[in-house]
Amino acid sequence: MVNSLRNIVLVGAGNVATHLGFALKNLGYQITQVYSRTKKSAIRLSSLLDTGYTTNINLLDNRADLYLFCLKDDGIMPVLCRASFTNQVLVHTSGTLPLSVFQGCSKNYAVLYPVQTFSRLKKLDLKGVPLCIEANNPDILATIETMAKEISGNVLFMDSDKRKILHLAAIFACNFPNHMYFLAEKILSESGLNFDLLKPLIMETASKILEIDPFSAQTGPAMREDQRIIEEHLRILKDLPDIQKLYTFVSDSISAYRGSPARRTNKNIPEKNE
Repeated sequence: MVNSLRNIVLVGAGNVATHLGFALKNLGYQITQVYSRTKKSAIRLSSLLDTGYTTNINLLDNRADLYLFCLKDDGIMPVLCRASFTNQVLVHTSGTLPLSVFQGCSKNYAVLYPVQTFSRLKKLDLKGVPLCIEANNPDILATIETMAKEISGNVLFMDSDKRKILHLAAIFACNFPNHMYFLAEKILSESGLNFDLLKPLIMETASKILEIDPFSAQTGPAMREDQRIIEEHLRILKDLPDIQKLYTFVSDSISAYRGSPARRTNKNIPEKNE
């Protein structure tokens, strides 16, 4: 069984499960079942993958070779506590949960963490996506490596501690910038401007760090210590105090790494030592 894990149950029906489910199905793996707590999401993904589904953890397909957990971190333990596994391979896709979360639940377990952001409505080519793998024994590691290399040409062995650091860095590189896009859209919309105006800038900013390091790519008023522009921006943001505070904090961070912190101009924002 360890050498050929062709029958897979997807435990979860969200973004990660959707993309990995399609990738594995297209590679010839058999998705035998989709599990989700909610019937709507279970039906949606199982229909797309042309397979069965369940919302009852006690009715998981016990004939599967591998159970791929694509759940929120706090959703995995409740499933493990209620389900019954023996020698089946259990694999999670979390960036933060340790491999040891499966200890005592099965004799064979692993991690397959894709370093990517997933949205169900956007198609994604996984061929270049880093897949970080880890397993509790050499045989399972070799088997998961084979599967991972079918999905992507960028497979890395990484232990739980380093994977957690990578996930933290990914938050800074992906989730936080996306929140900045949301705030930028809010600022524009309140003045009747369209977010599309920023898309070429966003594309150039992202593509630039593929060629030069992030520090060298940094531009803007905080990097060149243009205090007049910073003060004008803070004035414009006076009616958006949360965004104003974030603007000052990020500007200070950029200036600090440049070598000299930007002078604070808003008395409502506490000094760093307060």
